[in-house]
This record gives sequence, structure tokens and C-alpha cells, in this order.
Amino acid sequence: MDFKDSMKKIFSMPTIYAIPLALLLKLIPVDLTKIPIWPAAEYIKNAFVPFALISLGAQLSYTNISFKNKEVYLSAATRLLGGPIIAFALIKIFGFSGIVAQALMISSSTPSAVNTALIAVEFDNCRDYASQLVMVSTLLSTITLTLVIYVSRVIFPV
Repeated sequence: MDFKDSMKKIFSMPTIYAIPLALLLKLIPVDLTKIPIWPAAEYIKNAFVPFALISLGAQLSYTNISFKNKEVYLSAATRLLGGPIIAFALIKIFGFSGIVAQALMISSSTPSAVNTALIAVEFDNCRDYASQLVMVSTLLSTITLTLVIYVSRVIFPV
């Protein structure tokens, strides 16, 4: 894929336009919850997570799941264990403490996002690998996230 095609793909993604628009709308001193389309926007917002999970489930049904792929486990371990280690170092460097430090530490240990698999499917790039990574990191995060929550409460007491 050449540079021109890459730029077309990037600028065809709605997020490129949605984030600056959201930032601009935050600056406007108007209560947007009063406009007539707000209830529809709320329904769309509430449907996003279930829709993403249904999409992931559909992708997983087409995925050849292999629990022998070491690269998936390495990626999941890097995300679930490497994230908190890096976060801990940054928390210490920047001098955060208490609840802020706990929140940063815990948020760094969440599993790979469903968006990872959805973007891989959309751009036809390692879709099986991305789907397996999301599934494995989500399953393993039940252990690692619990551990990180406990450790963050011990290291950064409130």
C-alpha cells in the first residue's frame, strides 16, 4: 500500500473527524442535551459496546482458534504485565500517589480492546491473530487485573 492509499484509509475513518468535533463542541457554551436528537444519540452510545461485542463474537466464530500460538500469549503477557510495570515506573517518575496512582496502574492492566480485532478485520490485517489476542488477553485479565488491583492498593494506599 503506498502513501496515498494509506492517507485515504486514515481519512476515511470517522474517528479522525469525531474527536476534533467533540473537542469543539465542548468549547461551545450550549447545553447539547436539550437538542431534539439527543435521545437518539444516547441510544447509539448505549448500543456501542453490545454491538462491538457482537462483532467480536462473529469474528471469533470465523477464527481458527489455536491455544498453541505462543505469539498470542507473548502479546497478551506484554499487555497485561508489561503495561502495569511501565505504568508503575511512570507513576514513580511523575510522583503520582493515592487514588490517581491506583487508577493509572489499574487502567494500564486492562486487556486488549475489542477495537483491535475490529480494525484488523476492517483492514484485512491478521484478523485471526487480533481476535485471538483479544480473547486470550480478556480471559487472562481475570487473573492479572485482580492482582494489579490488589498490588496497587497496597503500593499506593489512600
